[in-house]
Amino acid sequence: MENTRTDPAEDRRSFRISETLTVSILLTVTGGFLDAYTYLFRGKVFANGQTGNFVLLGVSLVEQDFQRAFYYLLPITAFLLGVFLAESIHARIGNDRFIKWRHVVLLLEIAILLMAVFIPQGEWDYLANISISFVCALQTQAFRSLRGLSYISVMCTGNVRSGIHEFCNYLHSRQKKYMINGFYYFLIVLSFVFGAALGTFFMEHWHYLSLLFPIGLLSIALLLLFAKKHLRSLSEKL
Repeated sequence: MENTRTDPAEDRRSFRISETLTVSILLTVTGGFLDAYTYLFRGKVFANGQTGNFVLLGVSLVEQDFQRAFYYLLPITAFLLGVFLAESIHARIGNDRFIKWRHVVLLLEIAILLMAVFIPQGEWDYLANISISFVCALQTQAFRSLRGLSYISVMCTGNVRSGIHEFCNYLHSRQKKYMINGFYYFLIVLSFVFGAALGTFFMEHWHYLSLLFPIGLLSIALLLLFAKKHLRSLSEKL
C-alpha cells in the first residue's frame, strides 16, 4: 500500500470529514470488531482481509475437502462483489448531491449488519460471513484516505508497513510531518486491536446482539458525514 501525498500545501488544505482521524478510528474499530466476530462467533472465518481465507481455500483444495473450500470461497466472492458495488455507487452518485456515495455505502453497511444480527448461529454462519465480508468490502473501497494518507480500516498489515515507512522518513529527513503520519498509522492499528478486544468482550456478554455495537459506531460516522458543514472547523483540528 503506497502513501498518497501531494506537496507541502496539502498540510493546509481542507480534508473531507471522511478523511478525518475521528471517522477513521470509528471505522477501524468497527473493522477489528467484525473480524473478531466472524472468527470467534461465526465458524473461524476472516471477514475483513481475505488473505487468510485464500490460504484456507488452498489448503482445503489440496486436502480435497471441497465442501470446506466452498465455505471459504463464499466470503471471498462476497468481498469481490462488495468492492464492485461500492465502485458502482461511486460512479452513479458521486459527491455532487446532498446524499453522497459514502452516505449510501454507510447506510448499506448498517442495514446489512442489522439483518446479520438475526441470522442464527450454527448452520447459518456462512450467511453471516457472506454479509459481513460484503460490508467490509464496501467500507474498504469507500474509505481509503486518512488526512491524505492511504490506509485500510479493516486490516492491519498495510497500515503497519506504512507507519514504519513514515517513521523512517522522519529519521532521514527530521521533518515533523512524517512523525505525525506514523503516529496516525499506529493509532489506526491500535484502534483495530481495540475493536477486536471489544468484539471479544461484547460477544461473551451479548452474543448475537453484539453486532449492535459496530452498528452504533457506523451510525455515528454517518451522522458526522451528514453534519460536515457544521463540523468542518473542528475536523481540521483532529
